[in-house]
Amino acid sequence: MKSLDVKKYNMLIRVRDFGAARADLFPPGSLGARTFVEIGAIVDRLNASVTSESSGRRVARQGVVSKAVARAGLRRALEAISRTARGIALDTPDILTKFQMPDGESDHDLATAGRQVAEDAGPLARDFVAHGLPESFVADLRAALATFERAISGRALGQETHVGARADITAALDLAFATLPRLDAIVENTVGGDPNALAAWRLARNVGRTPTRSGGPAPAAQTPALAGASPSAVPAPATIPDRLTPPALPPATPAV
Repeated sequence: MKSLDVKKYNMLIRVRDFGAARADLFPPGSLGARTFVEIGAIVDRLNASVTSESSGRRVARQGVVSKAVARAGLRRALEAISRTARGIALDTPDILTKFQMPDGESDHDLATAGRQVAEDAGPLARDFVAHGLPESFVADLRAALATFERAISGRALGQETHVGARADITAALDLAFATLPRLDAIVENTVGGDPNALAAWRLARNVGRTPTRSGGPAPAAQTPALAGASPSAVPAPATIPDRLTPPALPPATPAV
């Protein structure tokens, strides 16, 4: 969940708990009681969606790793067959084009090549085995292809679960915020004479947005000794004597 959605979610939990703690103020069947029930149902819906979103994200991340491993395994199997086909082509040149590595790097290209090579290699299995591949090389290729396709499917399923849960969280929050103005009016009118209950409600309803930081420059620091001093109280800078001027000589004594 996004950080703001988490704050909204936590606010709805506090609102639900406020109604549960003061159920005596909102009699069963009243509009206030029914509205608190609606908010409680939305919180339950959000609980399920948050769990689903987290699970889908985890599965999708694991799928990335699993797909990378499966992809590497399939490529190794295809490369071994392609390399062996070049040796067989010395006697049967026309088979070489059937066992080249795919030009594209997409998952679709690799899976398509795996299926085609497995089909083409079957009739020539004896030649491939004679050139050093194990007798199970076609079965091994099919197994690597199946593992790769399962990894792709698992990752896609995780992403689909995550995206679907994310959309449901947004829809549930929108529904809750469309309902809250009614509850604001009911609660404020009901507990308006009780300062403590009113303060508790307003605290529960606070989403708690983090204030944005100002982008303005910081004020310049003042010199501690002169901070707040009036201009007249600031001493004038000391005059530095001109050391290049020779000192004045005493007056000469008249000759007798």
